[in-house]
Amino acid sequence: MTDATSYPCVQCGSPVPRSAQFCLVCGTPAAVRSQSAALGQVAGQVPLVDSSGRPMDGWRPEPAAPPIRYGDIIPSGFGRRVVAFLLDGLVTTVLWLVIVLPLLALGVIEVVTDGTVVSVSGLSAVLLFLPAMLYPLAKLFLESFLGFSLGKLVMGLRIVNVTRLGRPGLGWVLLRNLVVAAGALVFGVGQYVVLLSPLWDGEKRMRGWQDKVGRTWVIDVKAGPNPLKALPGQLLLDQGTYEQQDPALYGAPAAPAAPSAPAAPSLAPVDYAPPAPPAAPPAPPAAPIASVPGFAPAAPVITPAEAAADDFESTRLSDSARPPLATGVTVFRLDTGEIVPIIRHGALGRDPVAPGGDPSDVLIALSGDTLSVSKTHLEFGVDSGAVWVSDRGSTNGSAIVRADGVEYPLDAGERLTVVPGDRVRVGTRLFSVESGA
Repeated sequence: MTDATSYPCVQCGSPVPRSAQFCLVCGTPAAVRSQSAALGQVAGQVPLVDSSGRPMDGWRPEPAAPPIRYGDIIPSGFGRRVVAFLLDGLVTTVLWLVIVLPLLALGVIEVVTDGTVVSVSGLSAVLLFLPAMLYPLAKLFLESFLGFSLGKLVMGLRIVNVTRLGRPGLGWVLLRNLVVAAGALVFGVGQYVVLLSPLWDGEKRMRGWQDKVGRTWVIDVKAGPNPLKALPGQLLLDQGTYEQQDPALYGAPAAPAAPSAPAAPSLAPVDYAPPAPPAAPPAPPAAPIASVPGFAPAAPVITPAEAAADDFESTRLSDSARPPLATGVTVFRLDTGEIVPIIRHGALGRDPVAPGGDPSDVLIALSGDTLSVSKTHLEFGVDSGAVWVSDRGSTNGSAIVRADGVEYPLDAGERLTVVPGDRVRVGTRLFSVESGA
């Protein structure tokens, strides 16, 4: 029971006096951040928030953000692309009428009629043409820098760069539109052939001629993930190029050569020499001399491996006997050379404690220079076969370094999935994520 002079321990929940430096029951240090996390759960107190202003709710990390790969992206259906195209055309027409009709009513635009012939010239022609180009120009910038037009936004479609799944950029979208405009030069209907070209895309990804030239891809973000909203480190592009994601679409791999028939055994007589008598077994090595009469026994020799095993600061695991490492299990290779399989929840730090008080948690205590590492610096776990890590509000922070060298700092309480090839920085220490052989 807590009152105004105490707060609940974040580890065991026991009341801790405000003036105490540690919990009197479990010994957990009474850091200011821990007090804030505990007091934030008491009615009338402001909960602890992270750097983005979101409540941390007693250090419970957010759900892990699954990685987004090429295979997760869903191509857009052709029907929805047609509807988005018609909606964009409707916006263009409505905007043109909203601007032109008042100008006609005020007489700013003069229309000359001669029987059945209607003509405009000079400023009137310019005023009729410019409003028709306003939305197409705005659409060009919307697709370049936001990945959608108004029609695509309504239909849940996005246009992305096909190689990096990011925003296409102004140059590529401009080139894409030029391909459609160039089609109009072919009998005045070529642009419609270009717009229909996704229907016979050999890659089965609904990419038309304009998409192939502009290196773009129209995707469905209602049925699949939206890479334009990926969290830092969530978009994984180091698992192969676009063409390597589905080899069946680029020709089936060559079938392995059929095993050749075994050669027929030779019928020629073979002379067999009689087997040689077995060699005598080697004599056992002489036992080392333990002592010499008249001399003190030699001091025992301690190998570096034995010395490391006796080091109090060496990596300690909560389970005394490790289970055999199965193929494909993710492991942490520490900068000290130690390999730790990650098969369940745990924590890593200078002298970590189980975040939830579970005695079965894997606890990894880093040895060596730990001045930059907090006591319980990092939390990790396994979710649906994927390993995630989460910073525990450490003083010097944590970050994920992807295989391409890009570093993504972790906010306190934020879970991010790691994959083999990643490295994780805790303070100034670094360990790598690998797959067990």
